[in-house]
Amino acid sequence: MVAESGTLDRLEQEIESEFIDETRDVLAGLEVMLGNFESGLVDGGKAVSTLMKSFRALEARSQSLDKAAMGVVSHRAGEYLSDFDTLARDRVVDIQVFIDVLRKLLDRGSAGEHSSELVRQLPSRRIVDFDVNEAVKKLNIEMMLIIPDRATSHYVGRELAACGYRISTAGSFFRGLELAVRTQPDMVITAAVLDEASGIDLIRALAGIAATAHTPVALLTSYAAGHPSLAELPPHAAVIRKGSSFGEDLAAALARFKIT
Repeated sequence: MVAESGTLDRLEQEIESEFIDETRDVLAGLEVMLGNFESGLVDGGKAVSTLMKSFRALEARSQSLDKAAMGVVSHRAGEYLSDFDTLARDRVVDIQVFIDVLRKLLDRGSAGEHSSELVRQLPSRRIVDFDVNEAVKKLNIEMMLIIPDRATSHYVGRELAACGYRISTAGSFFRGLELAVRTQPDMVITAAVLDEASGIDLIRALAGIAATAHTPVALLTSYAAGHPSLAELPPHAAVIRKGSSFGEDLAAALARFKIT
């Protein structure tokens, strides 16, 4: 048994060392690519594609090895890039921030800030089809959207970004639950229909976890408040209806939770 334990320890150390070495190589390669982009040797579309693939792969690898902070930062880097078809020169500084934070996490291992503190130091997403986005005062308020439908998620995110909020997203029940617990956003808005479970299940799960027990939550749904399908929705949750009432319901939810 002792021999088996020692073998497993060595194997884990080898996997850890391999992950660190490979990640350093990836980050160094991305910096070289960014330099080539700024020199005109790589076009913006290719740059975005390369960055997205690298950050998504690193997120998946980090999750498989239980590297929580690395996974969260990689996820946020991928989110940031998801709004662009091509990379603009004024975004390179933000991308470098993500790379620098990932490298620092490699250097210090599991020590350092909690993921909830770390994400607030990262560049926030910029919704590119909003003309006033650059003029809006940026607020250090994290809004998490757990909405599988990309078009709906983008629409809600755009409305919140127009108010200056920082936006993060997740497309599934379990990933949303994990990210909410790890990053502790100021508010969670979840779709009523998710994949493995419902939005109501997610709201109840968040209420049962100490880290998110008091996190303001809202359910995005086509049903009006009081509909039988919402019977099991906890009373502490707000309801945001899709359609013509969306803006009014969103404003009411933000006011109710004093998210300003």
